[in-house]
Amino acid sequence: MNMVRCMLSGKEVPKVFWPEAVNWCIYVLNRSPTLAVKGVTPEEAWSSIKPSVDHFCVFGCVAHVHVPDSRRKKLDNKSFRCVVLGRR
Repeated sequence: MNMVRCMLSGKEVPKVFWPEAVNWCIYVLNRSPTLAVKGVTPEEAWSSIKPSVDHFCVFGCVAHVHVPDSRRKKLDNKSFRCVVLGRR
């Protein structure tokens, strides 16, 4: 829970998003080296497949979501601002 608390406060994300932070922490920890299983990650020990971390992004980073042409009028914005709370 210390990791969750740090993630929420570090990026000033409202506390109502704590379940997303917990899910992301568990996901990251399962793909990180640990002393419990030497030489492999917990995910690799479980599935025998080395996990990829190429898709990781910063928790709480700002992103822009595209609005399709069919959902906007001529002068409406083409995207809106949001915050990434987990995997892409």
